[in-house]
Parts: sequence; C-alpha cells; structure tokens
Amino acid sequence: MSRLVDSIYQIYNNPFVLAPLFCTSFKEIQAREKNVLLAYLVLPLVLHEESKKWLINAKSTSSIHSFSQKKANISGLPERIQLYKNLTNQCLQYAIDNQMIIINDNLNIVVSKTENKLLNNLTESKKASAKLCKIFKDLDVVVIYRLLGVKNL
Repeated sequence: MSRLVDSIYQIYNNPFVLAPLFCTSFKEIQAREKNVLLAYLVLPLVLHEESKKWLINAKSTSSIHSFSQKKANISGLPERIQLYKNLTNQCLQYAIDNQMIIINDNLNIVVSKTENKLLNNLTESKKASAKLCKIFKDLDVVVIYRLLGVKNL
C-alpha cells in the first residue's frame, strides 16, 4: 500500500509537471537580487487550496498584508515550504537543464522560455502563480518571508 501512495505522489508531484509553474511566476515577478529564494514560496502557495483561491481573485490593489490577514493562507506555511523544498530544487534544476530559466550571478531568475504543457488540474495553479507578483510587488525577499511568518528555509 505504501508503494501505491508513493507512486501516486510522484505522478502528481514531479518536476516535469510543476516546473512550468515557476516559469509563469518568474515571468511576472519583478527582477530583484536573490529572487531565487522566492521559488520556495511558489509551490506552497499555488498548490494549497486556500491560498490558490485567494491568489486567483487577487487584484492589482492586493498586497501581502491583505493576503496574510486571511489566516488560512499562511497557516502551516513554514511546514509546507519544508515539504516542497526538495521538489522545488528538482523543478528548478529541470527548468535550468531544459533552458526554461537562467539564474544570474546575483541569484536572479530570468525566464528564457515558457512551456504551456500543464495538466488540466493545474490550470488554476497556473493562474495563481501568475498573480504571485501582485502580492510580492517590489518588496525585498527577506521582507516577504518575514511578513509571511517564515523564519528559515
């Protein structure tokens, strides 16, 4: 039974499927120094149902403060970051290997090409990842983590 659960987990959570979510996010996020650290927020925010729903409905006036006011969006976020940390690393490596993204010397992610090959169940996550830039705006990476209540990676 454990092998079955592991197999299902790997089908739905693999870098081949989830890497385009990073391209969608970083295509919209403003270039800033060390924005590669924001990659560790993508999967925990766009795959979590509550935060995904909020992000899909985000407007240009939405901010990280209004996002964090709804406790369901950020509850358990540090644990989710740790849960998706290895998968995030694999997705970034897959995206680099397939020349989808480039990481500059100042740890800034630049999207070189995007893939539109997403599973049907990830279309809402893609919309949410495109709207992450609305809550991150021009804030510093450290400030974003602090406002979300994440103390370490």
